[in-house]
Amino acid sequence: MSDSSTPVERPRFLSFLCMLTFISCVSGLWTQSDRLWNPGVVADQTREIFEQLQESMEAQATPENAEFMENLFDSIREEATSDTIRLSAILMLIYESLTLFGAYMMWNLQKRGFYLYLAGIAVIILGPLLLIGGWMGTMTMLGGAFFSVIFSFMYRANLRHMH
Repeated sequence: MSDSSTPVERPRFLSFLCMLTFISCVSGLWTQSDRLWNPGVVADQTREIFEQLQESMEAQATPENAEFMENLFDSIREEATSDTIRLSAILMLIYESLTLFGAYMMWNLQKRGFYLYLAGIAVIILGPLLLIGGWMGTMTMLGGAFFSVIFSFMYRANLRHMH
Protein backbone atom coordinates (compact mmCIF):
# COMPACT_ATOMS: atom_id res chain seq x y z
CA MET A 1 0.00 0.00 0.00
CA SER A 2 1.43 3.40 -0.95
CA ASP A 3 1.85 6.40 1.32
CA SER A 4 -0.57 8.56 -0.68
CA SER A 5 -3.54 6.28 0.01
CA THR A 6 -3.27 6.46 3.80
CA PRO A 7 -5.48 9.16 5.25
CA VAL A 8 -3.72 12.08 6.86
CA GLU A 9 -4.80 12.73 10.42
CA ARG A 10 -5.61 16.30 11.37
CA PRO A 11 -3.58 17.48 14.38
CA ARG A 12 -5.68 18.11 17.50
CA PHE A 13 -4.40 21.65 17.84
CA LEU A 14 -5.52 22.44 14.29
CA SER A 15 -8.91 20.88 15.01
CA PHE A 16 -9.21 23.01 18.14
CA LEU A 17 -8.30 26.21 16.26
CA CYS A 18 -10.78 25.44 13.50
CA MET A 19 -13.56 24.72 16.00
CA LEU A 20 -12.93 28.03 17.79
CA THR A 21 -12.98 29.81 14.44
CA PHE A 22 -16.23 28.07 13.42
CA ILE A 23 -17.92 29.14 16.66
CA SER A 24 -16.61 32.69 16.44
CA CYS A 25 -17.54 33.12 12.78
CA VAL A 26 -21.06 31.74 13.10
CA SER A 27 -21.65 33.99 16.10
CA GLY A 28 -20.16 36.93 14.20
CA LEU A 29 -22.28 36.27 11.11
CA TRP A 30 -25.40 36.24 13.27
CA THR A 31 -24.43 39.46 15.09
CA GLN A 32 -23.40 41.30 11.93
CA SER A 33 -26.59 40.25 10.14
CA ASP A 34 -28.57 41.85 12.95
CA ARG A 35 -26.43 44.99 12.70
CA LEU A 36 -26.98 45.09 8.93
CA TRP A 37 -30.77 44.89 9.23
CA ASN A 38 -31.06 47.27 12.23
CA PRO A 39 -28.29 49.85 11.80
CA GLY A 40 -30.29 52.73 13.33
CA VAL A 41 -30.97 50.81 16.53
CA VAL A 42 -27.33 49.75 16.79
CA ALA A 43 -26.16 53.33 16.17
CA ASP A 44 -28.39 54.58 19.00
CA GLN A 45 -27.13 51.84 21.32
CA THR A 46 -23.52 52.63 20.41
CA ARG A 47 -23.99 56.32 21.19
CA GLU A 48 -25.64 55.47 24.53
CA ILE A 49 -22.83 53.11 25.50
CA PHE A 50 -20.19 55.71 24.72
CA GLU A 51 -22.09 58.40 26.62
CA GLN A 52 -22.12 56.17 29.70
CA LEU A 53 -18.47 55.30 29.22
CA GLN A 54 -17.59 58.98 28.86
CA GLU A 55 -19.40 59.85 32.09
CA SER A 56 -17.56 57.17 34.05
CA MET A 57 -14.19 58.11 32.56
CA GLU A 58 -14.66 61.86 33.11
CA ALA A 59 -14.92 61.20 36.84
CA GLN A 60 -11.43 59.69 36.72
CA ALA A 61 -9.92 62.09 34.18
CA THR A 62 -7.08 64.43 34.92
CA PRO A 63 -7.21 67.98 33.57
CA GLU A 64 -4.47 67.09 31.06
CA ASN A 65 -6.43 64.35 29.32
CA ALA A 66 -9.98 65.61 29.88
CA GLU A 67 -10.09 67.57 26.61
CA PHE A 68 -8.66 64.65 24.62
CA MET A 69 -11.27 62.27 26.05
CA GLU A 70 -14.09 64.71 25.36
CA ASN A 71 -12.97 65.12 21.73
CA LEU A 72 -12.58 61.34 21.37
CA PHE A 73 -16.06 60.55 22.65
CA ASP A 74 -17.64 63.38 20.65
CA SER A 75 -15.97 62.03 17.52
CA ILE A 76 -17.19 58.49 18.16
CA ARG A 77 -20.76 59.65 18.78
CA GLU A 78 -20.72 61.69 15.55
CA GLU A 79 -19.35 58.73 13.57
CA ALA A 80 -21.89 56.25 14.99
CA THR A 81 -24.47 56.71 12.26
CA SER A 82 -26.68 54.07 10.67
CA ASP A 83 -24.65 54.35 7.44
CA THR A 84 -21.39 53.72 9.30
CA ILE A 85 -22.90 50.79 11.21
CA ARG A 86 -24.25 49.31 7.96
CA LEU A 87 -20.86 49.60 6.21
CA SER A 88 -19.12 48.15 9.26
CA ALA A 89 -21.53 45.21 9.27
CA ILE A 90 -20.96 44.55 5.55
CA LEU A 91 -17.19 44.55 6.04
CA MET A 92 -17.50 42.26 9.05
CA LEU A 93 -19.79 39.88 7.11
CA ILE A 94 -17.19 39.63 4.34
CA TYR A 95 -14.44 39.08 6.92
CA GLU A 96 -16.42 36.45 8.84
CA SER A 97 -17.32 34.61 5.62
CA LEU A 98 -13.74 34.51 4.34
CA THR A 99 -12.27 33.36 7.64
CA LEU A 100 -15.03 30.77 8.11
CA PHE A 101 -14.46 29.28 4.67
CA GLY A 102 -10.69 29.45 5.21
CA ALA A 103 -11.03 27.55 8.49
CA TYR A 104 -13.27 24.98 6.76
CA MET A 105 -10.58 24.43 4.13
CA MET A 106 -7.89 24.13 6.81
CA TRP A 107 -10.13 21.64 8.63
CA ASN A 108 -9.89 19.60 5.42
CA LEU A 109 -6.10 20.14 5.47
CA GLN A 110 -6.10 22.42 2.44
CA LYS A 111 -3.32 24.99 2.56
CA ARG A 112 -5.36 27.39 0.42
CA GLY A 113 -7.60 27.87 3.45
CA PHE A 114 -4.78 29.61 5.31
CA TYR A 115 -4.42 32.15 2.51
CA LEU A 116 -8.19 32.68 2.41
CA TYR A 117 -8.10 33.24 6.18
CA LEU A 118 -5.35 35.85 5.63
CA ALA A 119 -7.50 37.51 2.95
CA GLY A 120 -10.28 37.85 5.53
CA ILE A 121 -7.85 39.50 7.93
CA ALA A 122 -6.72 41.88 5.18
CA VAL A 123 -10.36 42.86 4.57
CA ILE A 124 -10.93 43.66 8.24
CA ILE A 125 -7.69 45.60 8.58
CA LEU A 126 -7.84 47.64 5.39
CA GLY A 127 -11.60 47.96 4.84
CA PRO A 128 -12.55 49.89 7.99
CA LEU A 129 -9.49 52.12 7.82
CA LEU A 130 -10.04 53.02 4.17
CA LEU A 131 -13.85 53.03 3.94
CA ILE A 132 -14.95 54.14 7.42
CA GLY A 133 -11.94 55.93 8.85
CA GLY A 134 -11.79 57.79 12.13
CA TRP A 135 -12.27 56.17 15.49
CA MET A 136 -15.13 53.95 14.31
CA GLY A 137 -12.93 52.51 11.56
CA THR A 138 -10.12 51.94 14.03
CA MET A 139 -12.42 50.24 16.55
CA THR A 140 -13.95 48.03 13.85
CA MET A 141 -10.50 47.06 12.64
CA LEU A 142 -9.16 46.28 16.11
CA GLY A 143 -12.29 44.37 17.12
CA GLY A 144 -12.08 42.09 14.12
CA ALA A 145 -8.35 41.72 13.62
CA PHE A 146 -6.91 41.35 17.11
CA PHE A 147 -7.59 37.66 17.76
CA SER A 148 -7.51 36.75 14.07
CA VAL A 149 -3.92 37.92 13.76
CA ILE A 150 -3.00 35.80 16.79
CA PHE A 151 -4.85 32.83 15.29
CA SER A 152 -3.08 33.33 11.96
CA PHE A 153 0.26 32.66 13.66
CA MET A 154 -1.14 29.50 15.24
CA TYR A 155 -2.60 28.39 11.91
CA ARG A 156 0.75 29.16 10.28
CA ALA A 157 2.41 26.70 12.66
CA ASN A 158 0.10 23.99 11.25
CA LEU A 159 0.78 24.61 7.54
CA ARG A 160 3.18 21.65 7.42
CA HIS A 161 0.20 19.35 7.99
CA MET A 162 -1.73 20.74 5.02
CA HIS A 163 -1.40 20.07 1.33
